[in-house]
Parts: sequence; C-alpha cells; structure tokens
Amino acid sequence: MLLNKRLILIALSIILFQVANSQNLIVNGSFEESIECPTKKGSLGSSCKDFKTPTRGSTDYFMKCGDAALSVPKNFNGEQGAFEGEAYAGLYLYSPNNYREYIQFKLKEPLQKGKIYKASIRLSLAENSILAVQNVSVLFTQQKLDLDTNENLSPMRLNHFNINKFSYQKLEIKESIFNDKKWGLLEVEFKAKGYENHMVFGNFKNDRDTRIVRLKNKKNTSKPIAFYYIDDVSVVLDKSQQFMINTPFVLNKLQFKHDSFELTDIAKKDVQKVFSYLKRNPNRKIEIYGHADNSGKAMYNKYLSSRRARSVAMYLNKLGLPENRIVWEGKGDKKPILNLNTDEARKVNRRVEFVITEFEDKN
Repeated sequence: MLLNKRLILIALSIILFQVANSQNLIVNGSFEESIECPTKKGSLGSSCKDFKTPTRGSTDYFMKCGDAALSVPKNFNGEQGAFEGEAYAGLYLYSPNNYREYIQFKLKEPLQKGKIYKASIRLSLAENSILAVQNVSVLFTQQKLDLDTNENLSPMRLNHFNINKFSYQKLEIKESIFNDKKWGLLEVEFKAKGYENHMVFGNFKNDRDTRIVRLKNKKNTSKPIAFYYIDDVSVVLDKSQQFMINTPFVLNKLQFKHDSFELTDIAKKDVQKVFSYLKRNPNRKIEIYGHADNSGKAMYNKYLSSRRARSVAMYLNKLGLPENRIVWEGKGDKKPILNLNTDEARKVNRRVEFVITEFEDKN
C-alpha cells in the first residue's frame, strides 16, 4: 500500500473526524452507573451516580435490581425494557397543577462558543399514562440548579431564582414518543453560547401552554398524567463542524457503484451535511474533485470522474448553494488512495474529494 503525504492527511482527517464526534459529553447518559439499587420512588439523585435533581420534583430511577415498583422491565408505571443496559430514569412531563419533574445532566466539559452540537434523547411513554406530550425541551445553564420549587421552570421562574445564563432548545420528534411499547427519539442541533455546563430535560411549559394528546385507548377516569421513561442521552459535537479549512477530506458514505456517477440516498445525506456547514458559514466555498478507479481507459475515467464531481456540485446547487461558491473538476484515475488491483481498493478509489476554502466575493 503506497500512500503519498496528501492521502495520509486525508486518512488522518477521517480518523479525527470520527473520534471527535463519537464522544458523548453527557456524564452517565445511559443511567448505568449506580450508587445502589433503587428502593423508593424519587431516588434518582440518591441511587444513580452523578445526578442531582434541579427542583423538588421526585424524579425516579429504575434498575433491574431495584425493588418491584422500581425494577426493569416491570415497575409501578408500566413495563419497558431499557433501550440499552439495565437501567433508565422516569419523570412526569405533565401532571395537574403545573407539577413537573426534571433530570439535570452534567457535561464533561463546557460547550465551545459558536460550535454546533446535537442533543439526542430516547423516550418511552409509560403504560399508565393517559396523555402524551408534544413539546419538550432541554435547558442549558452555567450553574447547577437546586431550586425550591416543583413547578415548571419557565424563564420568569429562573429569573426569580437569579439564574442569569440559560437557554432553551426545543427537541424535534424523530421517532414517535406517543407509543408505550417502543422507544422514541428526540433530537436538536444548536449553536453553543459557550457557558453551558449543565443540561436539564423536561417540559418547561405550564399546564395551559403544554400541547398534549389524549390517548384513545386509555380510561378517562384515570389521573391526567404523562409519565415517560428516559434513556441513552447524549450531547455530541456536530459532524459538520469538523470540516477543516484548506484540508482535503472525503465522506465515508459518498461512494459510487462501478461505472456510475449517480448519488445514492445515503450519499445525498452526507452531502447535505456539507451544505448545512456551508449555509452556516457564508464566507466559505467548496472545491469538489471526482476520482475513478483504474478499471477503464484513462480518457473514459477522466470523463466519469468529472461527472461524479458534477453530480455533487449540482446537488449542492439544488439544495441552495450558489454556483459562485462551487468549483468542481474530474481527476480521472491518477490519484488513487490505494494502489492495489482489488475490488475493495477500486471501491475506495471511486470517490469525491472536498476542500473547503475561504470565499471571496468579487462582485
């Protein structure tokens, strides 16, 4: 295997890209690290390691070794296996008289100002709930909260407790959270302000403003509550922020079939990440270089590599990136990553290479 300096740089950038984005900044986000098996309700802060509830709400901790009411999978509010491992937490996202419960997570390090992060959370509606909640958020704060209230944490209430630096991020429902059999998924991408040391999850709206869904198969005589299990919480640095200026890189999922320049659906998703980055950074432009393997004649490979680069350029333009921020070119088969005559090597060499540079507007 012969790799020149430029290709070594590409390989190292891919490794750094993957490592930087695999680190979850949430401490004990899967609730697996415990102090003791839970024996009473409202014991998240005393039974699960690294947790301190932000209010007087009695957030629950469930574990396989817990007492019957706090066990996994069966417990006092229903039956649900953990999304991963043997433990999860549980809380009321809606209960009458504005009663709310929250979970406060500690971050391993403060978020970097201006960087884009992604928060994701797994939720499962408890079987004893007769309501589902449509709008939940995360609250980022500089200081750890320990507030003498069990009501919703509105901006007005935070100001009352002299909490100055805070911001809310509304979570988007990616997989349904109205199901009491499966785990749903909530996510949000956001730009950090630079002071975030803690993240609080819950419903920050009062009863009147909370968007709820009354489930048809539940008895109306039951208490109007929405209790959710929560697991697999993460905050990671967004992948699109790892693109370095003037440094060549490739996208792992942007690959082409033999003798093809068509973008697959999964390849388009990778290109969309590049577009999102360029949209957030209007002073940057993109150079796109197509490559082919060595299985055809040099002239045809030059044509094929050009079409591959053009396919990506046209898709970026279709997404909304102006033509004056796109440069594309085909390099043929002259710059392989792997100088081997194997199917795997040819697959790697059929690629598109990117370079992001500063954008100069000459108009």
